Amino acid sequence: MKKLYHILLVLFLLILPVLNLQAQSVDLLWQGETYVSPFYKGRALWSGQSKVTLLAIPQGLGSPANLNYKWSRNGTILGNINGIGKNTLAFTGSVLSKRETIKIEIVSNQNAVLASESVTLTPASPILAIYENNPLYGFMFHRETSGTYELKEREVTFSAFPFFFSALDRRGSTLKYEWRTNAGGVENTNSVTYRTPDDAAGSSEIRVNTSHGDKIMQNANKNFLIQFGNK
Repeated sequence: MKKLYHILLVLFLLILPVLNLQAQSVDLLWQGETYVSPFYKGRALWSGQSKVTLLAIPQGLGSPANLNYKWSRNGTILGNINGIGKNTLAFTGSVLSKRETIKIEIVSNQNAVLASESVTLTPASPILAIYENNPLYGFMFHRETSGTYELKEREVTFSAFPFFFSALDRRGSTLKYEWRTNAGGVENTNSVTYRTPDDAAGSSEIRVNTSHGDKIMQNANKNFLIQFGNK
């Protein structure tokens, strides 16, 4: 019996490193530093000329602050940001933003790879969503304005919500808005109010454009129709 106990103990000590190795891993999370609307449940995507931040979360490797991290971007090791506790990476895409493959390795003092993970980021195109701002219920986020909007009251207020445009930078750059109708009216705010012409019926095309003041690749358009009066 004692001999069997020693055999089981030796087997356990032999498979223990394997069990630890299987439990060691790293998760690689990322998020773009871009605009999204309130109550948006998705991730803020990375778009051209915007900033993205990646976070490495080790599993089963001890305290994240004591680990040695080695980052690479498109196969090039980023030596200036690697080291003990360096579990984040952030960069801003260029005007010609393209797919980026980011890899993280957690290495031992002997430079052995303990865990690794990689992700490929594809820049998304900024988009523009239009929502009605109802005087009683507020923003109608459950129903995006598109196609043909039937105006049942005398007036309606619309607001533009940009998605995946860069957030404000230190210089305070803002987004520019332009609302146009087929009647020639122009508005340059993020919200506009339209009123039904007296004793008139018909439709009016609304064209909305949003652009970033400093980033030429960040712009989006949205067109829809307002139908008013008797059909």
